[in-house]
Amino acid sequence: MKYRKLVRVAFALSVLLLLNACSSKPNNVLSSSEMTEFLVDLHRLDGALLAKGLGDTQDSVNAAYYKVLLKKHGISKADFDSSLVWYAKNPKKFERIYLDVVNELTVLNEKVKQGHFHPQDSVRLRNIQDSIWPLAQRKFVFNKDSVPSKIQFAVKNRTFVYQDVYVLSFLHRVGKSNKAKKQHAIIRLHYQNGTRDSIVCSLISDSLLRRYTVRLKARRPLRIDSISGALLNFDAQKNQFNALVDSVKLVRIYNSLAQDSLLKVVFEANKPKVSSKIPTEK
Repeated sequence: MKYRKLVRVAFALSVLLLLNACSSKPNNVLSSSEMTEFLVDLHRLDGALLAKGLGDTQDSVNAAYYKVLLKKHGISKADFDSSLVWYAKNPKKFERIYLDVVNELTVLNEKVKQGHFHPQDSVRLRNIQDSIWPLAQRKFVFNKDSVPSKIQFAVKNRTFVYQDVYVLSFLHRVGKSNKAKKQHAIIRLHYQNGTRDSIVCSLISDSLLRRYTVRLKARRPLRIDSISGALLNFDAQKNQFNALVDSVKLVRIYNSLAQDSLLKVVFEANKPKVSSKIPTEK
């Protein structure tokens, strides 16, 4: 009897030791919460790559994405592989982890359906618009006694660069009885080498309040010195002159992420050319 009891005790101890050996987690194995967080991100990455048709997980092009994911969670591929093997040997623990993973992905999917996330065009979003109108006044009323009789402006800014777009917009009204001739607005882009680009916009005299918009793009790979222009240019006539200019805006539209590379293009284009010819002796 004593022998049988000893055998049973020994068997029970061996079973307990075996269970402890299976359930004890090595140091290089992720915890349940860490494994859950990583698997959620892993499935999101897989889905994003699949949606964009970027191939499977073995594709060398996609390897960089998975390296970044491992770096984000502070683990190595060996750590993840070891964790995967260990949890596969402990299916009950792995099942609980995947239930949490599925629950998190389900919640995320519902948020997507409810419009919590919107597709964004990163190229479009990085375009910035800055107001650069230099005058405090944005509304001007003119008559025969007005001094001065036109609106001139100038903006000097060394951050202006190749491929910027400058948009001048305003409301304008001139009466039919107005005797001023050749009324127009003009915007000029001055480059540091002395050249310039300009656009002229003719103004209509029909007593209607009209909106005018003038767009000028910095199309030359040259350094820009300033922008200037005038909103009400005309051939001066005495008497019967009246006009309204209102809601004046001057906006610079530029790509903030491309500024450095555009400046490099400008600097390269403005470098003095060095002759490759070898001077001949005289």
